[in-house]
Amino acid sequence: MCISPGRFEGEFDAPPSKPYSQRLLLAAALAEGRTAIRGVEWSDDFVAMYRAIQPLARITAGGRDLYLERREPDPRRSFNVGESGFTLRTAVAVYAGIPGITAVFYGGTLRGRPIDELVEAVGRLTRVEKIPGAIFIEGRRLGPFEVEIRGDISSQYISGLMYLAAVAGGGYIKPLGVRKSWSFVEATAEVLRTFGAEVKLGEAVEVRGPLRSPGAVEVPSDFSLAAFLLVATVATGGRVEIRGCATDVDRPVLEIFKEMGADVTEEGNVVRAGGAFTRGVDADLGGNPDLVMPVALAAAMAEEETVIRGVEHLRYKESDRISTVMDVLRRMGAEAEYREGALRIRGPPRRRDVVFSSHGDHRIGLMALAAARVIGGCLDDVSPIAKSWPTALLYFRNS
Repeated sequence: MCISPGRFEGEFDAPPSKPYSQRLLLAAALAEGRTAIRGVEWSDDFVAMYRAIQPLARITAGGRDLYLERREPDPRRSFNVGESGFTLRTAVAVYAGIPGITAVFYGGTLRGRPIDELVEAVGRLTRVEKIPGAIFIEGRRLGPFEVEIRGDISSQYISGLMYLAAVAGGGYIKPLGVRKSWSFVEATAEVLRTFGAEVKLGEAVEVRGPLRSPGAVEVPSDFSLAAFLLVATVATGGRVEIRGCATDVDRPVLEIFKEMGADVTEEGNVVRAGGAFTRGVDADLGGNPDLVMPVALAAAMAEEETVIRGVEHLRYKESDRISTVMDVLRRMGAEAEYREGALRIRGPPRRRDVVFSSHGDHRIGLMALAAARVIGGCLDDVSPIAKSWPTALLYFRNS
């Protein structure tokens, strides 16, 4: 798909948060009582979680709203999570605590991403078997448990075990090593607390259930995704108004854009942006890895160097995002290198009308779409964008 360069501006709704929508959906399926979830986006990853909870809940869908009520679990259940890493890792953990036999199928780039450490940890509690393309879990009733697991590979390991602890009645999870993407563990804690669980985050993560429905929940906005609209706006001299409220997970991107010279304001549930990216920054995004892509693209617009630290674990995503982020920037004609554990970026872009690759990665595809709007260009494959924010294609194509 080819996009001509030009000013990007307008009024848009921020996308619903994929991380929160998946977490809310799983909690609602495990909770006592009926839950209404309002304002979902039917992205591929959300649909993957929808399939994963089918054996646990009665579900009624109406447009962008869902209504769920826990039921007696199917004794034998199987489903395909596609390429949704969060769904795979939470399903492997949660179904260990639900009596019955589960087969979780997965594929695509997910087959090359980490899971063995979680399989080993859950295997200490019940029988788990990994084969190419699927994981079998023999679920059983568990009491409170204690487990150690690495915290420097995937925060989703810890989130999955937190849900298992809520099902089992309690759990003590000790992360080992450096804690990466910790903001997503905090998001899991927030959702579990909304559903009545006791959660303590300290040297260890302690969770005690059961989960009880709060009645109705609203999916918050996702500004790790909406940030691509902000970058395209500021980089092309436009003005944009985005309706939605940034969560604590994503709010740092707004502050970083301000530091880079952009005019960004929040008023109620509206974020406005304009101005220009004129300054480099030194930012550690180890706790917020989804912000690396929009920040890196913004950095390519400024002549001062930007340093983005804490990115080592980006190699384990849908693509090796250290390499693929640099690929997008270099195709634009910006300087980009990975040195001493950090991405170092300097603009401005010096090329026009280039061909970008999404590398099969939804966030790289969104980054490339925004880049194409700035300098003009074509994207080889738009299908990965459906993994998190399919509506974005309409925004960039028709605005």
